[in-house]
Amino acid sequence: MKSSWNKTFSVITSILVLISVIIAIVNGIDKTIDRLSNILSPLLSSILVYADLFVILPLAIIVLGAVIANYVTHEYRKKIGTHDIPCTFLTMFHFKIANKNNKLLYSIHKDYYHHCYNIKDDLLHHKFKSKEEIDNAVEEFLRIVHSSILRTFHLDLTINIKRLSIDRNDNLCLVPFAHFRNIAVRNQTNPRDFNYSYYIQLANYERLSRYADLARQYGKGKEYEVNSIFTYLINEKKRYWISNNLKVDEVKGDFYTSSDNYPEYYQSLAVFSITPPEKDSFPEWLLIFDTMKTGKFAEKECVHLFGYIAHLLYELLTEYSKL
Repeated sequence: MKSSWNKTFSVITSILVLISVIIAIVNGIDKTIDRLSNILSPLLSSILVYADLFVILPLAIIVLGAVIANYVTHEYRKKIGTHDIPCTFLTMFHFKIANKNNKLLYSIHKDYYHHCYNIKDDLLHHKFKSKEEIDNAVEEFLRIVHSSILRTFHLDLTINIKRLSIDRNDNLCLVPFAHFRNIAVRNQTNPRDFNYSYYIQLANYERLSRYADLARQYGKGKEYEVNSIFTYLINEKKRYWISNNLKVDEVKGDFYTSSDNYPEYYQSLAVFSITPPEKDSFPEWLLIFDTMKTGKFAEKECVHLFGYIAHLLYELLTEYSKL
């Protein structure tokens, strides 16, 4: 209770300081205008006065309103975010206000379904002439998923599909299958590639952090990378895991990866199992969404959106596997 009061008092003090700064700035501008009015023509002085009234003051009010709104909605954004990590104010707007009654989700669900159905129909009727054509069709589907999410929810994602496999030494691992890079990654020199394979250790751990501790002991020169979330989902047969801030979850012991440069380029993560609808099914594929920003996921809506995409991909990849 005491810490809550201290936090509230600190915020109120910050707001009062901000108001004082704004008033000081406005007063300083007023004094400058008064001095200029004695030097410059009356017309120019009038222009500066109107600039003060209609530009600077409204801007200050907007900034103050944003600070207050951000504070007032903090607890709600924690609730709709991911395990007590709040989403941003804009994420709340896109997923809760613009998407009222899930109307945006319904609209893009239709787009995904029709496109995925067309690819699956082409597979059933053997219209693809090579494996390369099939792979290109899957990557085109990921491109449509990316562009639709970006257009609808202003969420720029890198999307990956990895497939569970067994190597020559009977090691269980996740190998790359298909990916689509986000705009931010495509527009810069990124040392990360998408050829990482991940080692999966089959075991039951009481806490995810125990696997993270083990992963840190994984030596250099390794053939595989490790990612605690991939191992967690496969071992526990879970459907998904979402984080709005990987650095926070790593400090808590809930996340670890050994792949190079990951924290530099990706700040949030959503991983979904591509698996049959039956409970306790063993996932054979993982669908991975990365973003370079924090706080970009509203968990409930993202579960509906990404889970639906994973379901469509399960149907599509089931037909793919038959070939």
